[in-house]
Parts: sequence; C-alpha cells; structure tokens
Amino acid sequence: MYIENTTNDVRNLINELETKEDLCKLKFLIYIFDLLNNNQINDGNEVNPDLIDKDIKIFTLDMVGLSNNVCLILLEYFVMLYNELTDTNDGYIDISNVIGIKYDKDDNEIISKFEKLNFNEKLDVFSEFIISYSNETYFNEYIKTNLILNGFNIAKLIQNFKT
Repeated sequence: MYIENTTNDVRNLINELETKEDLCKLKFLIYIFDLLNNNQINDGNEVNPDLIDKDIKIFTLDMVGLSNNVCLILLEYFVMLYNELTDTNDGYIDISNVIGIKYDKDDNEIISKFEKLNFNEKLDVFSEFIISYSNETYFNEYIKTNLILNGFNIAKLIQNFKT
C-alpha cells in the first residue's frame, strides 16, 4: 500500500482487492469513477448532493487541479476496456452514467465495503488506486494506462482535500 496513515478498513479493502482478478479490479474502478463523475463521493454520503440544501463537501477532480473531463474520459476508457476484456459491448455511458456492467457477488462485496467507508476513507481508497494505477501496479496483467500525470502528486492533492 502507498497510503500509510489510514484505517484498517481501508487497508483491508485494498488488500482484498489486490487478491482479485483484473476484471474485478476494473469493475471497481468503473464503479468509483462513476460515483466521482456523478458527485456521489461527498462528506454527506448523499446519492444526489446537488439537491440538498445543506453544505456538503463534494469531491471532484477539479478540486485537485484536474478538469472534470478527465474523470469522464477515464471512465469511458475503463468501460471500453471492460468491453474488450469481456468480449462484449454491454458497457456504455448514457448521460454520464455507466450502464451495462455486470457485477457479480465478489464485485458487490468489495463495493459494499467501499460504500460503508466514511468520506476520508473513500478519499484514501481513491488516492491508493490513483497511485497504483499510474505506477502500473494496479492490474496483475500489463494494461497500459497512459496517465500523463504523476499519481503521487494527484494523491497528495486528494489527501489535502480530506476533512
């Protein structure tokens, strides 16, 4: 793990995900980037924080100096990669929502553990995967990432955003 000062829940989730096949890891990336793309990573754990009247801190990539288009572009890439790995065209993005990804029991268990994390823990998980992905250590097989930015720099900015 790259992120050191975090909870056991985050460590356990990361360690469990590291034992999974690449397709499970990819579906998890699709899931969390879909949440990010739809403003659902927030300190209120709200599904649609844009409709809430109280102040909610929403994590977006522009908060760390990246364009929000980066999120959608990466999400589209992950969905295309999913289609290629599964030899289907089931996954697609419709009005910025991912549709057609088939999650199984293992995927749902990982997702459920992620959903139970608090805001800062979710940011730690996101930071960990940004670093792993950009260092090409996230997937077991060689899957080219083409990330231009340094994952450590992005993760540092994410860590500074924590509440």
